[in-house]
Amino acid sequence: MIEIFGPTYRYNGEILTEPEIIYVNDHHYDEENHCFHVKTLLENSTCDPHKHLVVFDHINHDDELAEYNILCMPIFLTAEAKEFETRNIQPNWNNKHYAFNFMINKPRPNREFLLVLIKHFGLDNYTYSLCWKKTDINRAKMLANTNSDWYKQIINNTQVDIPEKSYAFGHEVFLDQGLKSGQIKNMENYAGLLKDTLFEPSCVSLITEPSFYERETLKTEKTIMAIYGGTIPIWVGGWAIPESMRRLGFDVFDDIVDHSYERMVDPWDRAYYAVEKNLHLLRDVDRTRKFIQNNRARFQHNLDLVHRNVFMEDLVEKINRYDAKTQRVLREISRGFRFRLFNDYKLLGDILGRPGPPIEETKRWG
Repeated sequence: MIEIFGPTYRYNGEILTEPEIIYVNDHHYDEENHCFHVKTLLENSTCDPHKHLVVFDHINHDDELAEYNILCMPIFLTAEAKEFETRNIQPNWNNKHYAFNFMINKPRPNREFLLVLIKHFGLDNYTYSLCWKKTDINRAKMLANTNSDWYKQIINNTQVDIPEKSYAFGHEVFLDQGLKSGQIKNMENYAGLLKDTLFEPSCVSLITEPSFYERETLKTEKTIMAIYGGTIPIWVGGWAIPESMRRLGFDVFDDIVDHSYERMVDPWDRAYYAVEKNLHLLRDVDRTRKFIQNNRARFQHNLDLVHRNVFMEDLVEKINRYDAKTQRVLREISRGFRFRLFNDYKLLGDILGRPGPPIEETKRWG
């Protein structure tokens, strides 16, 4: 097996001569060069590149990698749901004063564009987290990566003056644009900092998941937090996320939210129209709050699915599609995810079974 650390791996001439299981750990798309380096690795194989099994930990692909033998296992979401469950968080959805929330730590194109769009549309009823020392969006980079004169005009002519707003326990490391939480877990950030101040007081969550240019579906703790907060989720810039949530049984409130943005080819369109098509929710807090009050059971249904951990059910179902030898490798990938995170959870340990003898030595790249 080969394990690739997605954020830092760059193809460096490696040649695969026989079919391999390749595990891509974490987000992999290179936004600077607009490519997947694992695709270059596959293309340079001396064996049939379609015979490799490429495993991603939380990504569904509908892009240039889709032609290969890809397996997307929601390991990250399974782990996050289990972490949140251990905290026994009790929701309080009775005090919704703000139309929407957003949460920005690391800068990404859709997050910077969201800041522009909030000011462009004159939105002002929100709560948020913006962990930057100053609001300094990279206009030059944004302008260089869109061919739309309309978006260039918006980016050039919109003043973004949303002040920094961080929630922290006090021992985090503050960067110019971002915050390093160290060993603090996402569920601790939610329960201790964000539950009562950001998510539960708001009606809609504008979620900026990491992917933007690529046509891959990526969901993280941001989506789980939106569900715990009893909010209506709108994904700004992602690809087909509402569709992936529907497939798992989640209600994405299609009767009040226009999710037609989710498969627009231009990523800037996906971000722009996620906001523009749903301004009625972002401007009229009374209407949005009334919808939530009248549909409380639907929000509880979504939270119940997270408590049940439908991500784990999806993970196990996908593992069980394979032959016994491959299943064993996939279970070990899941068991060892992010510093053997699942060792603490008896339930998942029971599902994955006891560790077997060591699999062949793993090569680690990146």
